[in-house]
Amino acid sequence: MSDDETEYTIRMYEPGDREEFLDLFETVFGGGSEEWFRWKYPGNPYVSHVPMFVAEHDGELVGARPYMAFRLRIGGETPLGLQTGDTMVHPDHQRRGLFTRMTQRSFDYYGDLDDRVLTFSVPNALSRPGYRKLGCHEVGPLPAHYRPANPGALAGGKIGLVGRAAAPVVRRLLDRRSARAPTPADVDVTRHDSVPERALVDLYERTIPREIHALRDERFYGWRFDRPDWEYRTYVAHQGEEPVAGAVVGRQQRGGADTVAIADVVPMVADDARDRGLRGILARVVEDHADADAIVASRSVIPAELLSEHGFFADDAPPLSATATPTVLISRVFDGTDDPPWTIAGRDLRSLEDWRLALAEQNTF
Repeated sequence: MSDDETEYTIRMYEPGDREEFLDLFETVFGGGSEEWFRWKYPGNPYVSHVPMFVAEHDGELVGARPYMAFRLRIGGETPLGLQTGDTMVHPDHQRRGLFTRMTQRSFDYYGDLDDRVLTFSVPNALSRPGYRKLGCHEVGPLPAHYRPANPGALAGGKIGLVGRAAAPVVRRLLDRRSARAPTPADVDVTRHDSVPERALVDLYERTIPREIHALRDERFYGWRFDRPDWEYRTYVAHQGEEPVAGAVVGRQQRGGADTVAIADVVPMVADDARDRGLRGILARVVEDHADADAIVASRSVIPAELLSEHGFFADDAPPLSATATPTVLISRVFDGTDDPPWTIAGRDLRSLEDWRLALAEQNTF
């Protein structure tokens, strides 16, 4: 055992760690709050503990490996899904293997449980090699689509998705696309300044995806969109008296950027009525947020052609692809072995086609 290993204790989070966690978060990332912490970790309805492992040095918390918990739905199974986020090590203690040790400790803990637990995470490029070393599979990219209401913000320090020279090109393309965006005359869209849990669950249950996704129940909607550092509204499209589509839209102002996210869409599976309703919702969302820097959406739940009609650009195609950083999904089952099972209820965790994830399944939004 090396000196570095004996200097650090790796253990599960304890309630008395909260203040030190927030201090470390401020040092490493900046921001965070008591309210945000209570929502994300102790307030999570899917676990009875805080799913976090910490590194301690001389009685001081110097590293943390937290998870955000979801109840996934895979066919008839509903395993616990854990997504990494807010992983951090104090600058004075980096490059000493703490990331790997905290992650391995979490794999050992959840691998010993009787219930099936898996990780599905979207780590940055620097962290992905560490996950692969621990047996995770790199499933593939999760492309996002951006509508730059302010192309200059995309080129500047606020969001920085395109070079400054590309901003005028984005503006011309945006004007051309927006001019031809169709708005169905027979669709009425209602905006709610809250999240109507039951109405969204009813829309979700009309056509439940076969692919892996977070289970949408009233607990999900009651907790997921109670996040204090985002403001959420809901849009519901009707044809006559019948609701045909719904979307939860969040907005956050942070670091000088004013970002709007179409976080969730139900039903998650496309059909003619749903997509007609989504056309009306997209038109209303764009109109309501004309003063935002950018609107972001996922084509996993909204067809790319609908997004294109309303002025959205994919981050895996020009002009955004030249400078955008892709979001990449990794996964594996916590089973305590070096050869985990990769198939659950006929779905392959290694295949991107077997996943259907909205932005709501990413802890960023």
